[in-house]
Amino acid sequence: MRKLVALLVLILSLGVSVNVLAKNVTVTGTGTTATEAENDALRLAVENTLGVLVDSQTLVEKNVVVEDSIYANSKGFVQDYKVVSKAKDYDMWKVTIDAIVDTNPDSKLMSELTRLGLIDNVLRNPKIAIMMEEKHINYRIPNSTSETAITNKFIESGFDNVIDINQKRMMYNNPYAMTTEELDNLARSMQADILIVGQAFSERAGDVGKFIPGNNGRTGVKSCRACTEAKMYIARTGKIIAANGFNGAGADITEAVAAKVALNNAGEQIGEYLVEKLLGFAAGNRKQLEVVVLASDFTKMNEVKSALTSVYGVKNAQITSYSNGRAVIRVQYSGAPQALYELLKESDDCNVELRSVTYDTLTVMAK
Repeated sequence: MRKLVALLVLILSLGVSVNVLAKNVTVTGTGTTATEAENDALRLAVENTLGVLVDSQTLVEKNVVVEDSIYANSKGFVQDYKVVSKAKDYDMWKVTIDAIVDTNPDSKLMSELTRLGLIDNVLRNPKIAIMMEEKHINYRIPNSTSETAITNKFIESGFDNVIDINQKRMMYNNPYAMTTEELDNLARSMQADILIVGQAFSERAGDVGKFIPGNNGRTGVKSCRACTEAKMYIARTGKIIAANGFNGAGADITEAVAAKVALNNAGEQIGEYLVEKLLGFAAGNRKQLEVVVLASDFTKMNEVKSALTSVYGVKNAQITSYSNGRAVIRVQYSGAPQALYELLKESDDCNVELRSVTYDTLTVMAK
């Protein structure tokens, strides 16, 4: 959540309007009347946008659906437009427009494309709820260390839409044993796209000295071991797509801290596992994104490309053009462009500043 707030603050500080979440296109329509030509231009604006959002094979396979539900209602998907020129050539009119097609994930167009099954918008930036029941064998340890570790793994991987589950926590004593119906009800009540539920426990393992050969077993440093189990439920499909368990260990002069270290280590392991499974699940829906890099020289642009290749979940980073300090890098990525920017910003290989972001395009300045 802190990353999302920081991103919004940055966007506002740059003076970027809501139109950064839109596709700007200039097209020319034709028709027997000026109105007909203008409507044709509106259709072309939406058609141009769909060519980037949806792969060509899907557009061919769903041609009738696209024609009836999208192109026939093109004007409703255009956020704004202005007529650049209008002229009659013999018996035909030509109208050129500058159009803004809203591609915000919550826009009418994106919602319709998702409803029609042309894109899977949920996987771009899903709402994730994580609920882990946690206990120490000997006594109660406050807070949920393993849950925090799992949450951090998702945030580090670019999933910044994690829901606070605290309001619902007291209603479920054993979340890992929840039925599919209970999982569905919880997802609906939290408006979550993905639920991660599980259990974790830790127990005393003894003085670390007993694990050191030749030691008398009295170092004063206590050790604990922990185990976490979790499963991941996709609300849209009603299916559990991943389930596993991991062990962890920890040591400290106090048993409480040693237990937390062990729970954190086990939580990090299962967090990495769940992130990998979610990205793998989304891989079939991975779309091409364009990363536009504004750079003073080719070296800085190459630094951004190098950083992109090291981002978890990014595949096939390819430079498609470079001219006048502007490079276009196409990548395959199942997450949101905003999430990709956050991960790119944290890289040690480059220094970037956000310029604009849409559903399928991220524009940054390489410094």
